[in-house]
Amino acid sequence: MKRVFSFCVLVLCLALIFSCASSPAQPVPEQSGSSVWTISKNGNTLFLGGSIHLLRDQDFPLPLEFDAALSQSEVLVLETDTDLMATEEVSQYLISRVMLSDGQTLQTFLDQETYEMLAAKAGEYGLPIEAVSNFKPSMVMMMLSMLQIEEMGLTQLGVDFYYLEKARDENKQVYFLELIETQINMIATMGEGYENEFIRYSLQDMESTEHLLFELLDDWRRGNPRSTETMLISMKEEWPSVYKSLITERHDAWVPQIVDFLNSDSTFFVVVGLAHIHGPDGLLQLLENLGYTTEQFIEKNYK
Repeated sequence: MKRVFSFCVLVLCLALIFSCASSPAQPVPEQSGSSVWTISKNGNTLFLGGSIHLLRDQDFPLPLEFDAALSQSEVLVLETDTDLMATEEVSQYLISRVMLSDGQTLQTFLDQETYEMLAAKAGEYGLPIEAVSNFKPSMVMMMLSMLQIEEMGLTQLGVDFYYLEKARDENKQVYFLELIETQINMIATMGEGYENEFIRYSLQDMESTEHLLFELLDDWRRGNPRSTETMLISMKEEWPSVYKSLITERHDAWVPQIVDFLNSDSTFFVVVGLAHIHGPDGLLQLLENLGYTTEQFIEKNYK
């Protein structure tokens, strides 16, 4: 479960923790599909792309479909404006939401055994537990996840960041689906009320992250939904409250905006985390339910 929602919010941790890491290069898999789709109805078309928020050096260049979709669009749409993390106002808001107050510490929320497990894992990554004792448990897990992912070689900012810069260089309009405070609040409230279970599950989940993460990256390049859908099913079954706040509630807010984009005179390229694309509550399915046609946008479509 943690693997899926981590991709959607880990970018917000970059302001607090970022270090260089490397891993042996792995070959880029042969592409057979695409993580870009065309959404169409009544002659109107929109491009929908699935993003991985952090990438390896060898994941570049990105699949050609992303460039093609941007070139055919006037407006790029991303989840949120993470550039605001550099502003003092948002940085202070982040700290206020992820820091504990009133003398609370991690041990206020965690039993001794869970705390010791968390301290041991943090120590493996050179992060003294005392240094993060005033952060909420969810934020500590985000930090550990980030350190683990960077150790695996995912040190490059991902698809959405890459195309944000490209869109701005080309003087394209850029829209955002939600406020950055919305994503900060997801970090702040994750695991609330069941902190011990959340930490134990997440620590256990870290053991298999490397294999499954590389599998997810390969599936993303191929346009294969298998890995994403498997993790979404796990999240929905094991952590329904997290699934609701991360997936369904946000999609309820996003779909009307996407419909408005489709009804406009401009062509939009919407890029969101891959976890939002697939599954029974994913954007593809929700748009199909509204009568829109969805089709993978692959190279033969524009050659």
